[in-house]
This record gives sequence, structure tokens and C-alpha cells, in this order.
Amino acid sequence: MMEKAKISKKRTAIVAAVLCLALAAGLGTYAWLTAQSSLTNTFTVGSINNPDHKPDPTNPDQPGGDDWDVTGNLIETKWVDNSKLTPGASIAKNPNVGLGKGSDNSYVFVYVKNALVTAGTAPANTPYFTINNGWTAVEGQVQTNGTTGQYMSGLFMYTKSSATPSTVPGLLTASETTDVFTGELFSNVVVPGSLTKDMVNGANPTMTVSCYIFGGNQADGETDAAANALAQAEAWAATQAA
Repeated sequence: MMEKAKISKKRTAIVAAVLCLALAAGLGTYAWLTAQSSLTNTFTVGSINNPDHKPDPTNPDQPGGDDWDVTGNLIETKWVDNSKLTPGASIAKNPNVGLGKGSDNSYVFVYVKNALVTAGTAPANTPYFTINNGWTAVEGQVQTNGTTGQYMSGLFMYTKSSATPSTVPGLLTASETTDVFTGELFSNVVVPGSLTKDMVNGANPTMTVSCYIFGGNQADGETDAAANALAQAEAWAATQAA
């Protein structure tokens, strides 16, 4: 009887061991049938780069061959320092905005602050400029001398090549391989023949031109990206006017 009990215990141990092996084999089978996967996506940040070249003198919306010392996106190729204010003069001044290659498509605005004459000088005696095609005055944000198309200061937006005034800005389409330019906002400043020396604003009369570039596709709660760009530009212009 004792011998039989030992044999029975051995058989039980063997069966238990077999069950353990079968369970282990089963676990191994499940491990072979599992699967995992993941995706890692790298994002990039938009950029607005400075152009490397000056605009072409003949086609100011195209890059020229001359390199340019990078100081920003606003370029004036014809301005001569310390140009003299004399009655009846037309002084070369041609602000142009460029995007360097690899930039994002952008909305472009320019604010002109005219401090050439003293406060209270009549608009008819104030130097002015006429904007070129492709630019539009932002409604309610500019000052004129009372004559159509003759602007003294204010906020202007790039509207591409259309000669028809627009109520929204147009995108300046960037390039991966070359600089692009808006073309000149205006080409010269005209001094009225009625300007007298006592009307000039001190020893250093100035006209400051500043640009605001807003990357495309940023609606941010507005009806579209162009409307948001215009709203942001108007807020920016208020800081420039001060």
C-alpha cells in the first residue's frame, strides 16, 4: 500500500508539472500574438525671413542681382540721406517689403508717420506721397491733404497687383528658392510749393516708414485669416502713431 501511495504522488506531481508547462506554453503563445505601434510626427514653426538681395530697379516686385546687407524686410533703394526739403521738390523715397526664401506666405502692411512739419500746419502745405498699384489705404487709418490719392501718413496694406481698391489685404506669396517683394508702396515724396521754412518740424524733420508682416493662415477666431491680419495690423498701427 505504501508503495502504491508513493507511485500515486509521483503521478500527481508529473501531471502538475505537465499542466505548468502547458500554461507556460500558452502564455508564450499569447505573447507571440500581441502587437504594438506608434507614430512620431515632427512639426515645424513658420518663419518670416529677411531677403538676401535688393529688389530689381526696373521690376521692384522681383529680386535683383545685388546682395543686400540684411537689416530687415523693409528696403529703400533710392533714398538719399539728408535729402533737402525745398518747395516744389519731388524727393526719391521708395519703401518696398521683401520676404526671404523659405518664408511663409504673408500679409504685409506699412505704416507711414509723417513728422516733417510742425503740428497745426495745414494739410495743403504738408509733404505727401501717392501710393502705387498693388497697395490700398486702410479705411479710417490714413490722412490725406484733401486731394484724392495724396496721402500724408497712415496705414496701408498690400493687395497684390490689382489696381482696384480692396477692403482686405492680399497674400504675398513666398518662395522656397528666391526672395519675393511687394513692390514699392510709393516712389517719391512731394513737397508743396507753399511750404515755408517756419513750417518745417525743427532741425530734424522725419518721415518714418515701418512694416508689419503677418503670416498667412492665422484666423484665430476671426472670419478668415485676412480679417485677422487686418485687425492685428490696425492694433499695431495705433502703437506706431503715438
